[in-house]
Amino acid sequence: MAPSAPPPPDPNRRQSIPLAARLGQNRPLLRSYLAVGAVIVIIEFTIMVLLEPLFGTNHLAMAFVDSGALILVAGPVIYYLLAKPMAQRLYEKAEAERALQELVQQNQALHQDAERRVQSELRERTKADARIQFQARILAVVQQAVVATGKGGVILYWNRFAEWLFGWPEDEIRGQTLAKVTGFTAEAARTGLSGIGAVKGWAGEVRACRRDGSTFPAYLTCSPIWREDGSIAGFVYTFIDITERKSAETALQDSEAKYSTVVENSPTGVFIYRNGKLVFGNQRFFQMLGRTLRDMTTMEVADIVHPEDWPGVSELFRLRLAGQGATQDYECRIVNALGEVRWISGRSALIRYDGEPALLGNIQDITERHKAEEALRSSQAALHRLSARLMSAQEGERRRVAQELHDSIGQSLSAVKFMVERALDEQEDVGQTLDRGKTLQAVVPVIQGAVEEVRRISMALRPTTLDDLGLLATIAWFTREFQVTYPHLEVVRLIEVEEFEVPDALKTNIFRILQEAMNNAAKYSQGKTVTVILRQVLGDLQLMVVDDGIGFKADERRTPDLAGGFGLVSMQERAELFGGSLIVTSAPGEGTIILARWPPSEETSS
Repeated sequence: MAPSAPPPPDPNRRQSIPLAARLGQNRPLLRSYLAVGAVIVIIEFTIMVLLEPLFGTNHLAMAFVDSGALILVAGPVIYYLLAKPMAQRLYEKAEAERALQELVQQNQALHQDAERRVQSELRERTKADARIQFQARILAVVQQAVVATGKGGVILYWNRFAEWLFGWPEDEIRGQTLAKVTGFTAEAARTGLSGIGAVKGWAGEVRACRRDGSTFPAYLTCSPIWREDGSIAGFVYTFIDITERKSAETALQDSEAKYSTVVENSPTGVFIYRNGKLVFGNQRFFQMLGRTLRDMTTMEVADIVHPEDWPGVSELFRLRLAGQGATQDYECRIVNALGEVRWISGRSALIRYDGEPALLGNIQDITERHKAEEALRSSQAALHRLSARLMSAQEGERRRVAQELHDSIGQSLSAVKFMVERALDEQEDVGQTLDRGKTLQAVVPVIQGAVEEVRRISMALRPTTLDDLGLLATIAWFTREFQVTYPHLEVVRLIEVEEFEVPDALKTNIFRILQEAMNNAAKYSQGKTVTVILRQVLGDLQLMVVDDGIGFKADERRTPDLAGGFGLVSMQERAELFGGSLIVTSAPGEGTIILARWPPSEETSS
């Protein structure tokens, strides 16, 4: 504490002053009194000497004149020699007393201000001491190693956590450098501990060493300690053990690498949709769109989704982002960079991406499945129609067979019956034997015609040559009959296989496909030549029926219905029945090629 100032003098308290001191203080006034007295004596003596001859013994008049003259002469003298100096002295004394009073008041104010400052400094120092003690307690319990060093790196302070972290007690490391105790690399020492890099503060990851020689990753911060003159007094270092954080970062990096590998190699397209934009897409996603990652910034979702499907998809995305109930699964069409329309199946999930709601979606190309489903539905519809057509055809075939039996065989048999009855009636007349023989002879051609008609009907239903002579003979017979029936068409037959090379299970189907194809050529082609080819190509058995007619658009075949149009459907089903396929190639004005082929298999070869 600063020594207390002596109390100021009290102006109201009277003090005992010695006589010599008082005389010394009033000496100018005493001289004035003596001078005035001497002047009055001299004036009085002079007046008395001058008045003596004038008034003689009239002492009363001389007294009046003496008094007047003394007053006229001594008055100014007394004023200038006594009254005026005395008044000046009294004024100066009053001014001095007033100045002294002001000085005393100033001294009292200064004394009170000094006392207040002293009390404030005491309070501030008390607070500072408490703050220092509190900070010391904080540094002692903080879960970070806190180290203070001098400018040269010598350790001056080492908190308890530093003792626990590095294994060195504070009394053993004082006087040693921080780089030596913690075992930092030379670059870390030069950058962070030398003071050059720490002038503005320094932070970074280092590899620290404990007392037992084990090392660990640490996050180091260095801050300079400044003096009042702007120079550096030392540095404060904090250490944080980041072993767990590094392990977590490594695990996170491994997880991100695995996630990235899974996402990038996913067979489905993965994307993130936010604020009407695509902000992420994996490799498969861009492959499905026929685009690259560089296109993502300029790519609009509305340009990807088919215009007819975009309103429904955008509404679904809006509801999902709003958290309202909406289905996760959807199907729509997309348009790739080449303008091709593809069907996709998608699923979306609501997530948060960069702090904002977003949709995580994945899509899968289902174009082939969609085509298969469409083909299956068309096939099912065609099967239903085919079943109805088959029933109708069956009834029509029965009606036709019944009609032919009635019109041909029935009439022939009726004629035979009539002729036989007539011959029996003529038996009674012996003379008519010659006529009866002629009647019975006329029956023979009728019966022969009936037999031929039965054979024709039977061959139309199923050629017996398939079972008796084989497929090649049946094809030869059918093409001859076809040429007779349609003389305007020239039939060219190219058979490049042997009978044993055709599996028995395929013979009937090959004949029926040939029959249907040639009948279609006769009805619709308007051509002049029909070529039939049966051969083997690379192990596949192939049947080709080629005409040079007007052709048609193969991709716009008319849909089968009860009125007709089942020829191609029946041929395709017959070809696929034993694992084969049917390919129709045609164009307007370029004729038609019908190719049925069967790969070798155990079922067809057995």
